[in-house]
Amino acid sequence: MELQQTYSRTQQILSAFAANDSSMRIIYQPSAISPYDRVQTLRFYGFITSLRMKVDIQSLNEADLPDLEADATRLERLTALRNMEWRSPRKQITFFLRTANVSWQPIFDISLINRLPYYAVNLLPYLTDNISFDTSNDCLIGAQITNAGYGLLEGADRVTLYGSVREEITTLPTDAKEISFATPHSWTIDDTSSLILPANPNRQQVTLVNTSLTDEAFINYGGMASLGQGITLMRGGGSYEINMSNLYRGAISAISANPLTLTGIEAV
Repeated sequence: MELQQTYSRTQQILSAFAANDSSMRIIYQPSAISPYDRVQTLRFYGFITSLRMKVDIQSLNEADLPDLEADATRLERLTALRNMEWRSPRKQITFFLRTANVSWQPIFDISLINRLPYYAVNLLPYLTDNISFDTSNDCLIGAQITNAGYGLLEGADRVTLYGSVREEITTLPTDAKEISFATPHSWTIDDTSSLILPANPNRQQVTLVNTSLTDEAFINYGGMASLGQGITLMRGGGSYEINMSNLYRGAISAISANPLTLTGIEAV
């Protein structure tokens, strides 16, 4: 029996914000294996090893450096630094995380002040105490310029994010059987459990998509599905895939509280 194989590569992070840019920017999303792969939802998982930010703010007055006595205590120095960063005129950038099941959640904010000519911030310690920040294959990291009372970036203001990610993927043996053809399907389901696919000993892949914008669908392995149980396909395009990493060749059933349409394919 052949062992699974692990492949790795390095990806660059590079994104920049300029004047009046308030959009949510995806800073990093694990890469798809290939846009031409038969399983296009399959993605690398990543280890962010470096993430830095260059801050060049010119639209605000230069922040005053703390004037400290030589014998100032550590607490006094930290307080003065905090006040410079968070009580000076400033812009702000907010970082977010998202997964397939949880929407964008704010993780931390960074104050953006005028410190001529510019300065750099190491962002990795805001994400982890380790040497890298580990991401799952459904994780997204986002950033957005947010108004902290002094508006968005203006004029020549510029914030640049840059770093690197080591990505890995574990694959099945290269001599695994290839898909020969696929059959497209469309099913109308309601509050009575329906058998949408019978058992198929030759199955290699199934993809199911919920096209409803208002209702969830519930999927079960076997001939009987139940409302609120099993695999949930969320409204608005929720999907589920069976492939060589989670292969199941038995019957598949589906149900929903209200009539809706599922689409999909079964490949052999």
